[in-house]
Amino acid sequence: MAEQLTGTVIAEKYRLDSLLRSGELGNFYRGRHLFMDKSATLKVLPASLAVDDTIREQFTAEARSAQALANPHILSANDFGSNGDGSYYVVYEGFDGQPLKNSIGAGGQFSVERAAATARQIAEALNTAHENGFIHGELSPDSILIANTEDAVNVKVFDFERADIGPSHRADNSLRHNVAYLAPEQFSGLSAVDARSDIYSLGIILYQMLAGEVPFTGETPTDVMLKHAEEDPPPLSEFRNDVPAAVETVVRKALAKNPDDRYQTAAEFIDDLDKATFAPASSGGRFWKTAAALILGIGVLASVLIYATSSKQTVPVTQLQPDANGQPVQPLSPATGAEEQALASMPGSIPGSMSNAEIVAQPPSTLPGGDSYNPWATGAPPPGAPSYVPPGGGSISGDPNAGSPFMPSMPTDLVCKDVTTGEIVPCPTFQSDKPAVKPSPSPKAPPANTGTKTEPPGNTAAKPPQSDKTKPAAADTSRPPADKPSTKRGGKPPSPV
Repeated sequence: MAEQLTGTVIAEKYRLDSLLRSGELGNFYRGRHLFMDKSATLKVLPASLAVDDTIREQFTAEARSAQALANPHILSANDFGSNGDGSYYVVYEGFDGQPLKNSIGAGGQFSVERAAATARQIAEALNTAHENGFIHGELSPDSILIANTEDAVNVKVFDFERADIGPSHRADNSLRHNVAYLAPEQFSGLSAVDARSDIYSLGIILYQMLAGEVPFTGETPTDVMLKHAEEDPPPLSEFRNDVPAAVETVVRKALAKNPDDRYQTAAEFIDDLDKATFAPASSGGRFWKTAAALILGIGVLASVLIYATSSKQTVPVTQLQPDANGQPVQPLSPATGAEEQALASMPGSIPGSMSNAEIVAQPPSTLPGGDSYNPWATGAPPPGAPSYVPPGGGSISGDPNAGSPFMPSMPTDLVCKDVTTGEIVPCPTFQSDKPAVKPSPSPKAPPANTGTKTEPPGNTAAKPPQSDKTKPAAADTSRPPADKPSTKRGGKPPSPV
């Protein structure tokens, strides 16, 4: 039946693309609104079932009351109607998430945080449905849509039914498909199916998200039903060691065999799950994981430091070899070092040095060594000083006008040549190094004052007056002029040959 409806168009505007979940009161399909081009979810009651008045009335009552379930984690109903072929349909909002069974059906484990967040949103949907007179009765991963985002999860639960309809019409369908998630009372029929049965199914789903598999399995549905009624679920520590003990306590209370021992409402389940997840004492698994990572990091860092320091060590010399010809060295005083040098030698071993008796006879201020020692304080040369030689030697006197006695005399056979013509000319004689001072011309007397005003010269720049000290001295006419060399003006003097 489901395969025949896939690909068909309902009410000439909804196309059925794929099957999401099969149920006795119709099947859920992922579809699309053809005119608005947006996704939609449809529940369709085939015409073969709609001929039954009881089934048709139950489907119609469910569709009309589904609008009262206003919760962000419940798939909301938008439209309801009948098709021309006699089938009935309910249109729900479109949702891009995938069935939860696709995520945990392959045996994968959720993180503790992700599993707790998913279970909490499912419990919020159950709490709204229970308060409005609805139960699910067959809660399983294929009736839950989940969309995973980067920071959080978003859950949508669908296929709720009125609680007053009763579970009788679900019995056969439950045994075929959802035995692993049903509560023990749904098999025995000893107690009514109510909100606590949905909480048991939620406990199975949370267990599967943490362990990666359901707690009870068997070769036949009967084997699974017996385990639900008689056996306890294996502890989660057999599958992983990071689940806090408080979280496992919440799971075990939700899976209690007696409905009276379970959480009576979904709100109680949410409160205990929040305390187990966010309380500081509930983070024992994460504490040990963090501690192990910290210890490992410290060990790695210590290894790196040990390697770095050992690779740069130098091997010290264990023993220094003595010098066979070495002599003991006395440290020198920062001041003079005279006392240490005197100790290095025996008294009287150096010529000119003082003996022990001479050292004792000397005054303390005249002994060698110390900063206040003055070797010449006694007026006599200190021991070992060279003998004094008074200044002496010969003296040389001479006439400064007759030439320097330290300079050699000019040769008598000196021959001079004219550098221009090459002819031999008489050599000049030099009597004085300084040329004769020419007398300065006397200034002309100013003209007599004739009563006329004279114009100043063109150059009006004032010249500073000359003092008597700066005037040139009169020429000495008593001394005959020096002989001038016989050279022409502008010519070069003859060079000696």
